[in-house]
Amino acid sequence: MKRLFLSCLLVMAGVTAFAASLNLTVSTDKTTCHVGDPVTISARAVIQEGNSVTFKLIKPKPDENGDEMDSSPVWGKGKTTEEKLPDGYHLYRYTVTVRPFKLGSMPLGKIKAVAGDETVEKEVPPIEVVSMFQSGKQKEKINPLKPQVEIKPDYSHLIRMALEILAALLILSLLVFVILKLVKRFRNQDQVAETNRKKIPAKPPCVEVRELLANLLAGRYPKDGRIKEFYVELAEIGKRFLGRVFQLDYSVETSEEMLKNLAGHTTRDEDVLVREFLEACDMVKFAKLAPSQGETKSHVNQVYKLADAICNRLSKTEPEDGEETDVSV
Repeated sequence: MKRLFLSCLLVMAGVTAFAASLNLTVSTDKTTCHVGDPVTISARAVIQEGNSVTFKLIKPKPDENGDEMDSSPVWGKGKTTEEKLPDGYHLYRYTVTVRPFKLGSMPLGKIKAVAGDETVEKEVPPIEVVSMFQSGKQKEKINPLKPQVEIKPDYSHLIRMALEILAALLILSLLVFVILKLVKRFRNQDQVAETNRKKIPAKPPCVEVRELLANLLAGRYPKDGRIKEFYVELAEIGKRFLGRVFQLDYSVETSEEMLKNLAGHTTRDEDVLVREFLEACDMVKFAKLAPSQGETKSHVNQVYKLADAICNRLSKTEPEDGEETDVSV
């Protein structure tokens, strides 16, 4: 069992070392060429990401093939390119061209690849240089390189970026919507307050409330049976009177807000009348309660009674210096 475990460790270490080692392949674009034709030497090295590969062409020595000065090959300048592969690997390519000018078999030297502390050398396959005037010999077909494995492009980062941009736009749109709502609400409140200030008549609130109630009773709401509209206007008349007489904001939407504004301004009996009146109006407006004619009359009388109580109390108020005065309400 121990030997089997050690064998597995050795195999895994070998596979890991092989995967991390520099893999170098060298080839040419043709095996036979005419004098002066360019021959391209290609070298491919695959290595893990984080490492870089440098190539060097080791040309064959002149004494190895007996080259003379007038028949020496012309070497081009080498070029190195890099390409990213899946699974964290990089592909490095090195290409260089050579033009031979001597017939016969021509060695092309070696390609040395260096990646960190690792160096790999491989012989370049030699080529056969033939005369372009030879006849009766079938030209040797070029052995093309095997086609590369098709690597599908990875667009996941573009999709992720598009989703992030879309989410940011949605959040921005929501923030703009909330800000516009708040601005519109405050602007409407300012407009309502300004309108209320402009619409304040010269008549005192104790006189105005009676005229408004008389106009409401003489209107079309009771005759047409439009009870809800009648109570909506009745509630507004009551809140308008309370707001004007105590110099409070009466443009509130709910009864609870009106009661909160009145805190400390009304007596206990007046507070009971206000609560009963506003609750009766809310029952008709929101709970769709259908009051009888006698109940409607009682609710109107509550406004009259409330106005009389507040106006009489305020008219008897004495200033701090002890002198009596009539309050214009």
